[in-house]
Amino acid sequence: MIRKYLRTRRERAADRRAIGTDGKRWVRSWINVYRCETEARVPHDETALAKLVSEGRYSCVGQSHSYNGVQVVPGVTAMMMREGGIKTLSYDPASETVRVGASVSVRDLKLFLRDQHGRGLHNSGNYMEQSVVGALATGTHGFGPRAVMADSVVELTFLDGKGQRVTLRRGDPEFAYVALSFGTIAPIVELVLETKPLESYISVSSMSRLSKLDELRQGGIAVNWAVMPYTDPDDPVVMTHVLAECADEKVVVAHPKASGSGKFAAWFLRHYYKLDRFLPRLRRPMQRFIDWLDLEQSERVITDPGDLDYLYDPKPGLKENRAPSITRGLFSTTYTGYNLAFFVPLERAPAVVKFIIREADALRDLGFFLKGIISVRELTGVAEPVFAANARRPMAAIDLFADPRDYAWLERLQRLVMRYEVDTRPHFGKSALGPQFRSSLGLDHLDQLMRIYERYFPEGNLMFSERVRAMFDVGRPLPGEAAADAGLV
Repeated sequence: MIRKYLRTRRERAADRRAIGTDGKRWVRSWINVYRCETEARVPHDETALAKLVSEGRYSCVGQSHSYNGVQVVPGVTAMMMREGGIKTLSYDPASETVRVGASVSVRDLKLFLRDQHGRGLHNSGNYMEQSVVGALATGTHGFGPRAVMADSVVELTFLDGKGQRVTLRRGDPEFAYVALSFGTIAPIVELVLETKPLESYISVSSMSRLSKLDELRQGGIAVNWAVMPYTDPDDPVVMTHVLAECADEKVVVAHPKASGSGKFAAWFLRHYYKLDRFLPRLRRPMQRFIDWLDLEQSERVITDPGDLDYLYDPKPGLKENRAPSITRGLFSTTYTGYNLAFFVPLERAPAVVKFIIREADALRDLGFFLKGIISVRELTGVAEPVFAANARRPMAAIDLFADPRDYAWLERLQRLVMRYEVDTRPHFGKSALGPQFRSSLGLDHLDQLMRIYERYFPEGNLMFSERVRAMFDVGRPLPGEAAADAGLV
């Protein structure tokens, strides 16, 4: 135990020292399940990047904010885009759009728009150190009618295999494919995004039952709900977060204090969350106890127009600058577990969640336990990018969490869902990617993306991960993959 802890400390220290430098280093997915040693290159400007991409095989890495290793490509030079110097940031008041470079983080972009122009993004993920380009390329989403971040792109520029600029605009035949291409068209060096005015919302967080979901989401423009998987499988306990338009800020008390049973629920859930993190086997009895208590709680907040993270954490200010809140504690298992996600048709989400609850509970005797919640984010609109989760219809993002050593059980649960829900679509940074997604993405669309790839990278120097290659069913495993190095294929 001590030896493992010390080794992890050394690895993390080495990773920190390597930031911003060229040379051999490890590239790791977010929770370290997928990793490889690579030859890293930090592009200080676009000219240097153009020279690098024309020299040989390469891949592009943002902040490695993926769980499924979609950015991890062994045996090729890795362009460390987030660490580079391509930091374009400019706002056009006439079109209300912002131009963003490949090295700009979501945090940098949000601060620039808020502090200098009083604007915000239509939607984004809640991990703000990821690069904007990387977040869009892997389908990062929040929830609501403009949920997928790539749906805000109106123009993009990438470098082809010779290092030449290629610019596509909304309406161009290839644009809807390249705007969300999960690493198959890269490096994208510049984006132009739509923005929106800063505004307040009424945020209502509730604790109730799944049977009351329609009542809880009523009037909401964005809805996120999380189910406790070891409560009643027929009507589980559900935590909801609903955003509604805020026409009159006087209607709602900004930060009411919990009272009565709500006060007890707040105290109990805070302490439950601490136990849930470290004692997996207590998850079921603790949640059964919560189910028996049949607690109800509701908290209404007016979001601060300048809050960068109101979708996920509606209290004013960034969460890292405040003590943990109950809502954040229950909705944020990201930093303590492996996260696998996929998308199902919105109307099928309750049935899918109940199915997962039953399947997960049947695995208890094998030592597998889901973490505290199954998260569901509702994508109620339809997006333009072809490979967006909701390109064809409203969808729901199902997020499953487990301890890192148990991530393979989550992949099994995904496969079981796909057996019965054939319209399941992938989250390109979190799903277990593979050929099983080909039909739901559309074989003709996948073929068209490969034709675009072959047009701009005929030399084949841009490489994408083995997970994506398996999904496209193209080529043999690359050197550096165990199957290739062992001579298995």
